[in-house]
Amino acid sequence: MSQNAIRGELPMSLNIALVEIIDLRSNQLEGRLPWLMNFVRFVSFSNNKFSSGTELYLNGNMSLMVVLDLSQNHLSGEIPKSICQMSSIVLLDLSHNNLSGEIPKCNGNISSYKMLKFISLSYNNLSGSIPHWIGNLQRLLSLNLNNNVFRGEIPLFKNCNKLITLDLGENYLTGSIPLWIGENLLSLKILRLHSNKFHGSIPLELSKLKDLQILDLGKNFLSGSIPKSFKFLNSMTIQNKRLETLIPQDSQITLNSGHYFSTSMNFIPDSIMIGIKGIVYEFKGILSLVKIIDLSSNNLTGEVPTKLMCLVGLMSLNLSRNHFTGQIPNKIGVMQSLENLDLSRNHFSGDIPRSIVMLSALSYLNLSYNELSGRIPTGTQLDTFNESIYYGNPKLCGKPLHKTCEGDEHKIHGEGGNFQDDDDFGLFLGMGLGFTVGLWTVLGTLLLKRSWASTYFQFLDKVINNIYVFVNVKVNQWFNQ
Repeated sequence: MSQNAIRGELPMSLNIALVEIIDLRSNQLEGRLPWLMNFVRFVSFSNNKFSSGTELYLNGNMSLMVVLDLSQNHLSGEIPKSICQMSSIVLLDLSHNNLSGEIPKCNGNISSYKMLKFISLSYNNLSGSIPHWIGNLQRLLSLNLNNNVFRGEIPLFKNCNKLITLDLGENYLTGSIPLWIGENLLSLKILRLHSNKFHGSIPLELSKLKDLQILDLGKNFLSGSIPKSFKFLNSMTIQNKRLETLIPQDSQITLNSGHYFSTSMNFIPDSIMIGIKGIVYEFKGILSLVKIIDLSSNNLTGEVPTKLMCLVGLMSLNLSRNHFTGQIPNKIGVMQSLENLDLSRNHFSGDIPRSIVMLSALSYLNLSYNELSGRIPTGTQLDTFNESIYYGNPKLCGKPLHKTCEGDEHKIHGEGGNFQDDDDFGLFLGMGLGFTVGLWTVLGTLLLKRSWASTYFQFLDKVINNIYVFVNVKVNQWFNQ
């Protein structure tokens, strides 16, 4: 009964015999979650207004539970320790609630929660450190803990070698980015550590993630340069081609009744929040198309390596708010898939590469507050942008800025003025000659042909007399009135 307008509270107990699946997503239900029978395997109460009852589901009594989706409600309180006793749970989604406290440590036998493949606890108020037991989930495919208050370092996820999505953004995590991410999590397609307190350099080992499509390390305290080895991020070198879906087919969740749930039915998380153009967008259901690098708001230095231009499949490149120097790479025009390019608030110098006009898909560009100089290239998409994208570069000139380049003024008022004078002189000379030739053609004819002259003047005299008579008649009529 999902996606209706069912409102109100449910009975305290839903004792519906032999029901494996309960799907009441996207309604307006509120109050306390109902108690369910043990044989229910799939539960989705997401996108409602439930406020309590989480503990009824996160315990060993629901021993057959496979999918539990309580996301987008108003659930509060802490996650109970009984979560460690859930033996069959595969998908756990408690995101977008008001949960607080720490995730239970679950220091016992990890076999009790070894089935977990999808965990989403994002957009809550969870605090403390990320528990080590998560790093022992060998079947884990997706871990979303973003937008919480987690602190400390990332625990060792060395055994999660099937992990595809790791989103720890918008927390207070510290330390350096672990080397083992690039050495052990070789299936990663999404690595998002945005808005934390990581420091140190970007590990060269991240270049080993051949399937990586989204790398978001923005808004940290990272230093050093961009690794030249990023050219080996193979998925980002594929242009205009849809990659394989993020969630493999063998991760479908099958029940005894033969029903199965996959990304195509929107039960498995396939979305992520990414900042582009200064706005946070949600990419949902199309992640296999998205290829993004965001290194903005760090302390990165040095020049942008030319090898980075090998990533011709990139849709968005954000290097803003760092300390990059040198010129913008001349070969940037080869990145034909770029739709968003932000190099603002750095120390880039020299001319804007002419090849930038080749970025025909570009819909957002920001080069403001650098040390760029020379004439702004024109053509294709560049002609559609306003002057604000070049602010803070006093040595730039040309359209769309109001500052003309050196030599342009000379052409307009110098050489251009001479051309104008020559044209005017030719025009007046032609008019004079034409008038003179025309006048003497008429007068010469009348002087040589007396009969023509007599006829001509008689005609003029007759016309003048007619006009005189017509005017007199009209004047008399006016006075008489």
